[in-house]
Amino acid sequence: MAIEKKFNIRCDLEGVSGVVRPVQSDPSQPEYAQTCEWFMEELLALIEGLYDGGATEVTVFDEHWYGTNVDISRLPRGVKVICGKPAYQPTWAGGIDSSTTGMIMHGFHSMEGTGHVLAHTYEPDFKAIRLNGVKMGEIGMEAAIAGDWGVPMVMITADDKGVEEAQKLLPGVVGVTTKMSRALHGAECFALDDVTAQIYRAAAQVAQKLPAVKPYKLKGKAVMQCDYFAGPYVEALRKLYPKTFVAKNTVQIEAKTATAAWSQLWKMKLAAQALMAAK
Repeated sequence: MAIEKKFNIRCDLEGVSGVVRPVQSDPSQPEYAQTCEWFMEELLALIEGLYDGGATEVTVFDEHWYGTNVDISRLPRGVKVICGKPAYQPTWAGGIDSSTTGMIMHGFHSMEGTGHVLAHTYEPDFKAIRLNGVKMGEIGMEAAIAGDWGVPMVMITADDKGVEEAQKLLPGVVGVTTKMSRALHGAECFALDDVTAQIYRAAAQVAQKLPAVKPYKLKGKAVMQCDYFAGPYVEALRKLYPKTFVAKNTVQIEAKTATAAWSQLWKMKLAAQALMAAK
């Protein structure tokens, strides 16, 4: 009987080679179309490598902006894509479950405050996230969510600092460097053909033989603290959820798992955004 090898790809845009300024990943800007083309070339190389290496199933969770960046007309048959960024639930983690072999992060970047190319954490209002005392960016949070289900993060494509962040948190994770960070809005980029070739080779190797990387599993319950920059968003949260604040602009959420904590925060975010829109 053939062994099932199921991979879940988390997608972002800022870590794609050639992307160095916010306007390039903003769907309202003309530069966005070119970014999506580069992004798709990298994503297709990743998927092709996984299948050629023996993957039996690939699911993509499109996490950037509105979650509508993947051109489904260019995907191989059988690939499933989660579009529109549906909210996490305590029992649903963006297509990851206990049957998933490995999670892969494509097009990611380092966390807010590092000063590296396009560094941020999810949205502009986040100053920092700490999960059980460990400072996390998007890479760490997604790894912890996957870890709830016993799923390791096995590969990442990102700028060099994003790769370093992942490998420091998860020794053994395979990293493909798409560009070298030189400033918050500057990087040394590589020819797209070189990047896609590296992504393909790494993905094929990962699918053939999983790297020796363990799932990022929390010990005990999840305690998540979110520091926010001052502004309308944190004030909306304060008005709706005053009891969650443990400092001036810091919210604390406690839950059984990282997935459940993130799910609760997501509900709070949607409520805060609705309040702001109603004004």
